[in-house]
Amino acid sequence: MTNRTESVAARIKSDSKIKITRAAEECDLTVSAYLESVIEEHIDRNSHDLRALESSPTQDPDQPTTTDLSEESPDEFVKKMLERLE
Repeated sequence: MTNRTESVAARIKSDSKIKITRAAEECDLTVSAYLESVIEEHIDRNSHDLRALESSPTQDPDQPTTTDLSEESPDEFVKKMLERLE
């Protein structure tokens, strides 16, 4: 099974970018690889106990989909939230 990735973009303060670039260099990583590890660690830790970041069991393809956000995968949750903003 391949691990699919998606691009993410954000605007941050110049000072923060400098710090992130230095941290990536210290870890001998690209900024992209460093940020990926930081984001994944944030998701795994879920220190704010966000439902959107909780792991969900793999859904059976034969099982009907539900509109209850608590039972959706984080990707589906985010997708529906973005659709509502449009």
